[in-house]
Amino acid sequence: MTDLFLGVDAGNSKTVAAVADRTGRVVGWARGGLGDIYGSTRPEIAVDEVLDVARRAVSEAEAAGAAPTGEAATGAVRSAAFRLAGVDWPEDEALWSDALRTAFPPNVARSVKNDGFALLRCGDPAGVGVAVSIGTGAAIGARGEDGDEFVVSWWFQHYLGAVGLGNDAVRAVMLSELGLAPATELSAALVDFYGVASVEELLHAFTRRDGALGHHDKGRAARTILATAAGGDAVADSIIDEHARRIADYVAVSAKRVELRAPTVVLGGSVVASPDSILRSRTIDALRESIPAARVVETRAVPILGAVLDALAEGGVIVDREVQSRVLAAELPDELLRT
Repeated sequence: MTDLFLGVDAGNSKTVAAVADRTGRVVGWARGGLGDIYGSTRPEIAVDEVLDVARRAVSEAEAAGAAPTGEAATGAVRSAAFRLAGVDWPEDEALWSDALRTAFPPNVARSVKNDGFALLRCGDPAGVGVAVSIGTGAAIGARGEDGDEFVVSWWFQHYLGAVGLGNDAVRAVMLSELGLAPATELSAALVDFYGVASVEELLHAFTRRDGALGHHDKGRAARTILATAAGGDAVADSIIDEHARRIADYVAVSAKRVELRAPTVVLGGSVVASPDSILRSRTIDALRESIPAARVVETRAVPILGAVLDALAEGGVIVDREVQSRVLAAELPDELLRT
């Protein structure tokens, strides 16, 4: 029987699952919708979505010949690591643990943690350090040498990630239109991106009763905002700078909470996945300034691969640099990860 190891990363824009064999070779994956129990109208909807994505990823591994037909959904899965937005309090973990107990046989090792922990093993294979995932939102988790853990979660007092960038950019455009802030190329960029005729129409689309655009739609413009900043617009540039400094501040707090003076800091997530992302480079600069002793891991690692590494480690596989490298070398399709 072939052992399979399932990782799941769920957030507000998407849920992604990936399956690896014992060597760390990724052999199946799937994508679905919202998997955050806080973002769904009912927790059960998010739970069902996450479990469906997990099943489809395992089925793909089965179809690829990684396990005998019929085994993958049950006996072939040895360990499953769920790294989920919305696992913020003990009652959230209990809800998910109950759901997974029903969905998987008792011999399958299962773990549920906040998605802030997903990237940890992408830096140190032992899972010690601070993980920073910048996607639709931001997730930061830390683990110390003695196993102490801290996740920022509801301690975040700023909108970060794609939605945070969008929120700040829209505010800058509206203030500029009122003459209360400097002119910015973001005005034309966002009007064009959302397909409206003017800044006023953009405001109307976000605020009218029938809600053409909602709060999370602001995150869709993240790449446009990053491109505008990279193009030299001072207002967009200042937004990127502020986000980078805030991320570094939360990382410093997290490292202190778990008593890491020289932490490994892993930076990933869809908004900073590209090596030429201006937010990525500014955040690395801010981290090096605020925590000079930190080792910043510059990798294109994405949270789902960190979840796979957790599943391997928790399933009894020794995750050394070789296994880590094999997992991180997985070529996942762009459409699987796009925010």
